Amino acid sequence: MADTSNAIADVVVVGSGFAGLSAAISASQAGASVIVLEKENSLGGNSVVSGGTVTVVGSPIQAREGIQDSFSLLKSDMCQAGQQRNNPRLVQQVIEQSYPTFEWLTNELGVKFKDRVDQYGGHSVPRNHTPEDVSGAAMITALLTKAKQLGVEIRTQTRLSKLLVNSQRDTHPILTGVEVQTTKPSAPIQQINVNQGVVLATGGFSGDTGFRQQYAPHLPPNLDHTNVPNTSAEALVEAIRIGAQCLDLDQIQLAPWVSPDETGYGIAPLFASYTVLAYGLALDPATGKRFINELADRKRWTDKLLEIGHPCIGIADAAGMQNSGIDIEPDLDRGVVKKFETLSSLASTYQIPLEKLNQTISRYNSFVEQHQDPEFGKFIRDYAKPLSSPFYGVRLWPKVHYTMGGLKIDVRGRVLGKGDRPIIGLYAAGEVTGGIHGACRLGGCAITECLVFGRIAGREAATHTQVPS
Repeated sequence: MADTSNAIADVVVVGSGFAGLSAAISASQAGASVIVLEKENSLGGNSVVSGGTVTVVGSPIQAREGIQDSFSLLKSDMCQAGQQRNNPRLVQQVIEQSYPTFEWLTNELGVKFKDRVDQYGGHSVPRNHTPEDVSGAAMITALLTKAKQLGVEIRTQTRLSKLLVNSQRDTHPILTGVEVQTTKPSAPIQQINVNQGVVLATGGFSGDTGFRQQYAPHLPPNLDHTNVPNTSAEALVEAIRIGAQCLDLDQIQLAPWVSPDETGYGIAPLFASYTVLAYGLALDPATGKRFINELADRKRWTDKLLEIGHPCIGIADAAGMQNSGIDIEPDLDRGVVKKFETLSSLASTYQIPLEKLNQTISRYNSFVEQHQDPEFGKFIRDYAKPLSSPFYGVRLWPKVHYTMGGLKIDVRGRVLGKGDRPIIGLYAAGEVTGGIHGACRLGGCAITECLVFGRIAGREAATHTQVPS
């Protein structure tokens, strides 16, 4: 039974990660009263446990390092990885707003980034910018601080239970409010009426095994995921109920740089993605040979790993750690990343043929010295060094990481219903949406997308008219 003491706001934002808080700030700056709903006790969702990296085209660091980048090059990279399933207009929006959003983070919110640019798999050039603490937590703190300064009301332990629309027949649905319920036992359902709109920023459904298997039955149901607990699809399901379109729900990304030797996200991704892939190598322990360009996109990586049928071994050294800025030494006691003084001890631990391992390392080192990889075409930075003792190794095997599919939106962040007409008053941003990444998301692009479309959706929700255009 609904609580009769209803609340009211101009805009309600569901979710408190990058997309949600960006939307709340944008809506508030546009003059709206805003309530943010978060179902968990803590704020930030998956954004807090992310590496915080944003993809940016045209940054001063790129210019300083002489990196030739362009909107068209990033668009080509994203659409090639996405197997041309991407909506080009949405992709263009993300790309064009990447640097203005980066400026907003640094100049208005005070987020500090490392004075360097990295290259993730699938990107043609270095364009990934990482926070100083290599974490999304500092960015969430900055967003929260700004939202609170603007007077945004934030409610934790409050779950969306229903989207409310006008009940008139033969009309296009217009969002009028939401029903919510706190996670306290026997809590009543409460209603929040909205004057302007609702922004869904609830993330993906990697942890919702039932929903995931409904649309991607090809994935093993017991496959681990990298997300925080309770990463589920209830808001997506509710939007579908009122007529929202979805796309690409079967396109689920597996992360190749995670380890089966730990649960969830863990410590392996930081070491593997920043150090192993950029400054080291990966090999098949059965053959002792490399099998892929370590900077390939995630889909190519995971497809190749699944073809091999067992975990690969990622190898790096101290020089690689120094270049990446990721010091794994404090975490060696977890037993996920291991340190070896000799290649023979590494080979013995991972059951790699020693002669083949020596040959592979020697061959790769010659590529590093030449700054060219004729075997797989990997981009080798000018300051990369040949691998030398001590060595660091980690086992890598895919986990569910990101769901590319979700609600169909337009360039204004409006959720589209039947006939691609907007559901009036309903907006979405971030991983709950689909269409931007197609079949494969490139690293760093998700956070950029969340921030860009969060700001767009919040502004649009605060200023929209009641008649769709």
